Amino acid sequence: MNFDWDDLKVFLAICEQGTLSAASRSLSISQPTVGRRLKSLENSLDTQLFDRLPDGLVLTRHGEQLQPLAQNMQLAANAVQRQQASFSTPVKGSVRISMYEQIAQFVVPHLPLIRKQCPNIEIEISIAHNAANLSRREADIMIRKCIPDLPDIIAKPLGHYHYAIYSGHEYLRQNPAALTQQRYQQCDWVGFDDEHVYFSSQRWLRDKLQDKLPVIRSNNGVTILDAMVQNCGLGILPCFVGDREPRLEKLLTIEDESASLYLLIHKDLRKSAVVRMMMNALIDMFHDHHEIFHGHTHL
Repeated sequence: MNFDWDDLKVFLAICEQGTLSAASRSLSISQPTVGRRLKSLENSLDTQLFDRLPDGLVLTRHGEQLQPLAQNMQLAANAVQRQQASFSTPVKGSVRISMYEQIAQFVVPHLPLIRKQCPNIEIEISIAHNAANLSRREADIMIRKCIPDLPDIIAKPLGHYHYAIYSGHEYLRQNPAALTQQRYQQCDWVGFDDEHVYFSSQRWLRDKLQDKLPVIRSNNGVTILDAMVQNCGLGILPCFVGDREPRLEKLLTIEDESASLYLLIHKDLRKSAVVRMMMNALIDMFHDHHEIFHGHTHL
C-alpha cells in the first residue's frame, strides 16, 4: 500500500473543517485539489473515509480508525521539522513571530535595530488575537499577554504595561467633560467589539460605561487608534501605543489596569540559533523600553 503524505494532510484538514471548501481554505489550495487528494487516499487504502451528507462530510468507521493514526504522524512530522530547525548552526534563516496588532505597533518601529542585530534573519510578523499553535509551527515565537495552556511551551517574561485614556485634540476641545469623571457618560467612546470584551481593558471600560456601548467598535486595535485620531471619541490604549501618537492627548493613566507580556517558544526550538538570536534581541528591546510600557515617557 502506497499513499502520499500530502493526502493525509488533506484528510486531517477535512476532519477538522468538516467540508471540502473549508479544508481548501485552511490549506490554501483549491477545492477540486482537495477532492482529488481525498479520492487518491481512498483509492490507496481501498476504502471510503467519509460519508457525504448535505451539510458536510462525516467520518466512516474506517475514517475514524485512520484519524488518530494520521494525527500521530502529523505530530511526528512537526517534531522532525522543529528538531531540524535546532540542527541549523549558521545564524541564518527566517523566524515567524505571532503578536497582537498593538504589540506590532511597538515592535515594527524597532525592526531596523533588530535587523542590525540579526542581519541574516528574515522576519515574518503574523497578526492574530488567538494563540498560534507552536507545536504545529504556526509560529516560531509568540508574544502574548498570558501563557496559553499549550504543551511544551517555554515562557520568558517581557514586563508589564499600563493602559491610559486618550483623546484626539479636537474632540477634547469640543468636549471638556472628557477631563472629568463625567467622561464615561457624557463622551463618546471607541473600543473593541463584543467578541473582544475578554480583553481586561475592555472589561474595565464596559464597567465604567455601564449601560452604554462604545459608539464605534472594531475587532482591530489599529482601527480603534485611527478612529480616536479622527476625533471620534475617547478610548483606552496601551501606553506604549498612545504615548507615541502626537495627535492624541493622554487624559488619565489607569493605575489599576495593567497587563504582563510574555515571549513564548516551543521547547524543541530552544537550541535553534536563529530562534535564540531573535528571542534575545526581542527580550533586550522590551527590557530597554520598560519605561514606555509603564507610561512614564514617550517613544
